Amino acid sequence: MKKLFKWLDHIEEGLAGVLFIGGVVVSLYGVFTRYILNAPETWITEIFEFLLTWSIFIGFGLALKDNRHIQVEILFDMLPKSLKRIVATISNLIGGGFSFYLAYSSIELITISKEQGIKTIDVGIPIWISYLVLPIGMGLLGLYFFVKAYKAMKGDQSELVGEIEQLYDSMQNTEGSSDGKGVGA
Repeated sequence: MKKLFKWLDHIEEGLAGVLFIGGVVVSLYGVFTRYILNAPETWITEIFEFLLTWSIFIGFGLALKDNRHIQVEILFDMLPKSLKRIVATISNLIGGGFSFYLAYSSIELITISKEQGIKTIDVGIPIWISYLVLPIGMGLLGLYFFVKAYKAMKGDQSELVGEIEQLYDSMQNTEGSSDGKGVGA
């Protein structure tokens, strides 16, 4: 199972990175054609938005997995460990359920846009391809929420210790490892 998540992690990071860098390159090309050549290309905006949107939605799960989403932990840090387990498990289950609901709901949007044959104006990309990122991104986000819920339920400290506590612990470890020596000693 760990090997599967590591493989998935590499795929997500690579895909999100390539899409983001592709978006940056397309954007820079657009700036070049508009301001240097004075001949703007009409397709730039559509491709840029497509690449950036896919990059962001793939990155949602990565950010959650690495605890990079914005969190307000003031109350959470004051809870006893046993209550933290319950709160973390429930909140992650709610997040996972909501993410899977969004993934499931977006399938209808994809189906309708595919049936209607809607395409982008400048490039002519079927719009359902753009919408396809919704179930993929939200499905990955839901998966990571459920993994975090499982870890919290099992008592994994990485899920139960807030950022402030982690910072305090790292400061304590740093002070203890200096052996009483001052700066430059």
